[in-house]
Amino acid sequence: MRGTPLRDEKAVSPVIATIIIVAVAIVMSIAVAYWMLGLAGTFTRYEKIEFVAAYVNRTINNNEYYEVVVKVRNTGSSDATINLLLVNGKIDTGVNVSKSASDNINEPLKVGESKILVITLPTETYRAGTTVELMFQTAAGNQYPKTIVLP
Repeated sequence: MRGTPLRDEKAVSPVIATIIIVAVAIVMSIAVAYWMLGLAGTFTRYEKIEFVAAYVNRTINNNEYYEVVVKVRNTGSSDATINLLLVNGKIDTGVNVSKSASDNINEPLKVGESKILVITLPTETYRAGTTVELMFQTAAGNQYPKTIVLP
């Protein structure tokens, strides 16, 4: 049995120690890069609303009105909520937006979800052949315009 190690014995050569240190540094930098990319992915979510279809029906009952049917889809990576409708650049109190028998414009759209919105325009204000710009605004402040021509 020896009590003290000999002076000519070495535990690990300097070359092997350098290789181990470099390998650990590379592994740590890859782990930090994956963590940063995952963290950045959560902050770079966006909403994007696309118009799939839009058409106009003229309804004649007791009151004549135009019924604008718009199908929208959220193709972004974050949920969106349509909370405002501007008709020709202004909020029109004579315009009704309905979906599922409700007049609430706060319409949530999950990622990949499609919804049909029905907008009622009175014929006293809007005439045949008129171009109408519908501007849907989301809770995030993004605006999505759609132009239609009344029949």
